[in-house]
Order: sequence, then C-alpha cells, then structure tokens
Amino acid sequence: MDSQSWTKTVTKNRKKCEKILAISKDIRYAGVFNEYGRTISGKIKPGVKPIFSPDSVRHEFFAIASMMRLRDKTLKTLGRLEFISINHKKINILLFYKNRTTYYITINKKNKLNTNFISNLEKIITQG
Repeated sequence: MDSQSWTKTVTKNRKKCEKILAISKDIRYAGVFNEYGRTISGKIKPGVKPIFSPDSVRHEFFAIASMMRLRDKTLKTLGRLEFISINHKKINILLFYKNRTTYYITINKKNKLNTNFISNLEKIITQG
C-alpha cells in the first residue's frame, strides 16, 4: 500500500473511531488494527486512563488478530462473524471483523450491551 492510500485508510478509520466514541460515554477506546495486529487507528476517550501499557497493547492486538484470522477460516461453515464479546472484571471488549480488519472497542462494565447498542456500532463500522 502506498503512502497516500495508507493516509486515506488511517483518516477514514480515525473518523470511525471518533463516531464510535460519540455513541456512549461508557466507551473508553475505539481502535482498528490489521490482520497482523498493527494499529491502523485508535482513539481513547479524553480523560480515560489507559489500562494497557504500550507493550501489552501490541501483545493484545497480535493475539486478537491471530484469533480473528483463525475464525475467518470458519466463514463458509458458520457464516460471517458478526461480533465477539469479551467480558472481563474491569471492562467489556467488543470485536468486529470486516475485510481482514478488526475493530476493538472497550466499554465500561456498567454499560449493558444490548442489540441496539451493538447495532449502532455495526452501522458505523460497515459504512464506507
């Protein structure tokens, strides 16, 4: 991918991350990474203290990207992956996968993940 295409991809995904953060005050972080775990764009809500160190983020994204590549192999059998929810004691993580790209969204535990909330996220992710 040339420099101009990469810049366009980063800008497009940064705008999506900003729209995702605007959905709810409970969304802490919205990020996008490629099939190898390399960050394309990410935005943390102002005033939110990051949970992960930079090294931990790299490891987390690489592990998730590897899992998503493996999940991609079940596409024909199970159908398109809609989303994955990972529930931790401190936060919830929602993962969306589109075109070998993972959208990684962290949400405060007090937010009750419901179909309307998830649907709003999907709309932003799937547009343009």
